[in-house]
Order: sequence, then structure tokens, then C-alpha cells
Amino acid sequence: MKFSSSLLPIVFFLIFLSDARAQGVVLEHHHQENHQSTLLPSCGSFELMKHMDGRAANFMELSDNFILSLKKVIKHQGAEKVNNIYRIPVVFHVVHNNESENLSDEVIENQLQVMNDAFRRTNPDAVDTRVEFLDYVGDSNIEFFLAETDPNGGSTDGIIRTSTDIAHFGGILPYNASQTPEITAWVTDSLFLNLFRITQSEQGGSDAWDTERYLNIWTGDLRILEPEINNFEELVYLGLATPPIDHFNWPTEITAPLSGFSQGVIMHYVAIGANNPNNYPSPYQVFNTSASSGKVLVHEVGHYLGLRHIWGDGNCSLDDFIDDTPLCSAPGQWDCNLNSNTCVDEIGGVDLPNMVENYMDYTSGTCQNAFTFGQIDIMTEVLTTYRPELSEVIVSVPYSEQNLDFDFQVYPNPVTASLNIKLRLVQSAALQVELLDPLGRAVATSQHQLSSGENTLTLDLRDVKQGMYFLRLTGANGSQTKQIIKQ
Repeated sequence: MKFSSSLLPIVFFLIFLSDARAQGVVLEHHHQENHQSTLLPSCGSFELMKHMDGRAANFMELSDNFILSLKKVIKHQGAEKVNNIYRIPVVFHVVHNNESENLSDEVIENQLQVMNDAFRRTNPDAVDTRVEFLDYVGDSNIEFFLAETDPNGGSTDGIIRTSTDIAHFGGILPYNASQTPEITAWVTDSLFLNLFRITQSEQGGSDAWDTERYLNIWTGDLRILEPEINNFEELVYLGLATPPIDHFNWPTEITAPLSGFSQGVIMHYVAIGANNPNNYPSPYQVFNTSASSGKVLVHEVGHYLGLRHIWGDGNCSLDDFIDDTPLCSAPGQWDCNLNSNTCVDEIGGVDLPNMVENYMDYTSGTCQNAFTFGQIDIMTEVLTTYRPELSEVIVSVPYSEQNLDFDFQVYPNPVTASLNIKLRLVQSAALQVELLDPLGRAVATSQHQLSSGENTLTLDLRDVKQGMYFLRLTGANGSQTKQIIKQ
């Protein structure tokens, strides 16, 4: 086991923990009950699963078996796996008690860009992945865009703003620090029910859109108000996500007690986006650098798509069920310790270090930059089998196997000025050409009546900003989309 030689971050971290311990009674008690060492706010997804297990017996066991069954299916598919692109419509429910919580469109759009960069591995810091992991990480082919159509078929920008009288969705703790049994009961019985009020309009939140067709993300103040402790506002969870239980075909005695947990992701409003103007107050100010990049939501969406924490929420004897993520004994404590290697675990014949760059660790956003292929396989299988109506699938199979009347290539890509589109049509047809930004918004649109055989179109992109785009061509029998990089 190797340790960092830098003492200054450790000293600062201990001072921070001391400050948090003095004020955060729920967090301290919560981690004592679960035999965990960190007193830092974190992701609540695994704790939510344990809470679900308390409400529905055998939930955790069934969840573990679910991942293992997915792995068997993935192994059986082998070389038959296809390279489809999955585009997921997103609705952000911005639930605000004051203007600082009413996040701007720019913050939401930035967050979606961070998600797309992370899941498509177009993030600029992908170059920081250590060489020993490069053979194990890649592009998930999963993309996100703000919903354009609401559940009733109306037009939408995918952002729902709801003013609320609820100032603290974590609830109000009516006990003081010495009332340990009462705090235990309150955390067990009330905390998650309080948090999920944000998903219900009658409880001061915003009702979910069809969870089988949209990824619902709620933002609001997730803190707990503690009047008996100098009105301290305690942050226990930066965010949490429901696991993919929609289509498990489990017994009703398992699923019925969980019906109140709306499928989606709940986020503390300060953790959204890399351009969020809000800051974490004392004693949580360390997160102003470590959890301000928009990658907390990347982590939570990973949970939503079936992933576990990379350390398996246990010691070296437990795992996240992913073969190409190294075992580790604990979360990364929001640090970027590249020297940590807390378990012996051979992958490809090598004892790899802790993968602090993995999005499913508790490490700073400054070092998170990758999903592994094993994680990607799980997320893809969840989308294909257990959330089949959620994503728009862009089928990436040979032209000869498609029912479309056309095929096309683009060049040069990346492009600086003019983009050429070479088309081959089975018969004369009308095609719509759209250039879409990562949020699914049309940057340019044109209609073309083309003859059968070879055709070439040219798009002038000189006035288009640098970045990632999608070129979508639509004919009578469907669409094809290709990713474009504008330099």
C-alpha cells in the first residue's frame, strides 16, 4: 500500500473533518451507524438502496443478482454486440425557494455538456487517464439532450421551474446532538422520504415526467435544518439516484414499498454545472474545488444506469461487480491520490492502483475522467433491456443491414470550414439535413431533393463555434446521425 508524501492536504482535510464533526450530527451519526470513516457529504445512492432493502426485504440481494445476470448476458453476446448510440431526453426540474436555487439555463446547458463530454469521452481531461488504464476505458456511446417534447406532445425546452415553500428538502431535525436514539429513528424513517418530496408537487416539489421516456433530474436544496444545533444547515448528500428497478419483473412485495421513490436523480443545487455561481458554505467549502465541475451528476447518472461505487461500498473483499475496475478498500475521500493502491487485484496480470480517475469513485472532479468498458457494458445493457423506451437509438450497423434508403459519409472530420456530405441513395428522395448541438438544438437545418445514386452536399461551418455536434439526415424511412467535431 502506497501513500502520498504531501502532508499539507492531509492536515487541511483533518481540520475540515474536525469542523464537520462539530456541527454535522446527522452525518456523524449516519457514518457511525454504517461503520464508515469519512464525515464528508457524499452520494446517497447506495444508502438509498440500503434504505430500500429495509422497506422491501431481499432488495439488495436481488439487486446484486441483477448485475450478475447482466454480466452473463453481456458475456454471451460477445462479438455480437452492436455499436449503437443511445440518446436520452432529459428534463431538469429546478425546484427553488430563492433565486440562488433557480439555476439559469446556462448552468443547466453547461451541466448537460459536461455529461455528454464524460459519457462520449470527449472531455478535455481524458488525456489525463493514466497509461495503465488506457486499454480499459472508452466512449460509452450514451448522449443526453434536453427534452423537446413534453409527455402530452407539446413543445418544451426540457427545463421545468417550480417555486416552493420548502427551504430544506432534507427536512428539519427536531433533536439535539445528545438524542442519539431519536436521531437514529429519524434518519431511518424520515430522511429519504423528506428528500423525495422534491419529486412530488403536492409535497412542494415537481412531479416526474414519464420515467420510462425521460431521465428526470431534480435540483434543489437538499440540506437538513437543525434548529436545536444553532440552526445549522447540514449537507449529507450531494446527490442520489434511483437504481434501474422499472422493469425487473420482481414480486410486488418487493416493488410496491418502493413506489414512492420516483425514478431519476436528485441533486443539491450547488453541485450542478461547472459554471454554477453558487458556493458551498462553511464547513463544506472544500467542495468548491472538488465538487464544482458538474461531474457529481455524471456519477449519479452512472448509478441510474446500474453502476455501483468503484470500491463496492466495502473493503477489499467486496466489489462493484465490474471486472476491469481495480478493487479498493475505501472511497477516494474527494482527493486525487495517484499513489493509492489499497487492495491486491490483478487485471490483465497487473496489480493496478486505485482508479481515482473513475467517475464512480468519491474523488475530486479534477481527476475524474473515465468509465471502463465493463461499466459501459452494464449501462448499455440496462438501457437496452431494462429502460428500453428511454433512449432514442441510433443504429450503427452496416448500410446493407438497414432499411434506410440512403447512406452517407462526412469529411473532413474534425472540420474547420466546409463539411462535405457524400450520400448514396437507393432512389430519388427528399432529405432533411440538421446540425445539432450537444443539447439537441438545431444549429442549421436544410431540405434537399436528391436523385438516386451518389450525391455530395457541402455545409459552410465557418460561423459555427468550436465543439462537438451531431449531423442528422432524415428521410422517409428514418434517420442516421454522425458525430462532428468543429475545430
